[in-house]
Amino acid sequence: MESQHVAQITKGVQRLTGSKNVRIKTVINPSLVAGFTIRYGNSGSKLIDMSVKKQLEEIVAQLDIGDV
Repeated sequence: MESQHVAQITKGVQRLTGSKNVRIKTVINPSLVAGFTIRYGNSGSKLIDMSVKKQLEEIVAQLDIGDV
């Protein structure tokens, strides 16, 4: 991920959480297919999931077709 994208995500997390100090830790997770997830809050208790994997899971659930 390019540094400009990380900076944009950092600003978004700051707005979302109201925190001025945000640390971004980049971890590659091939199971997400594409996109990203953000964990924040006490011990990462909150999650924003912007991955293709999550989108596919939601489509499967809406179509009620079981596991893909």
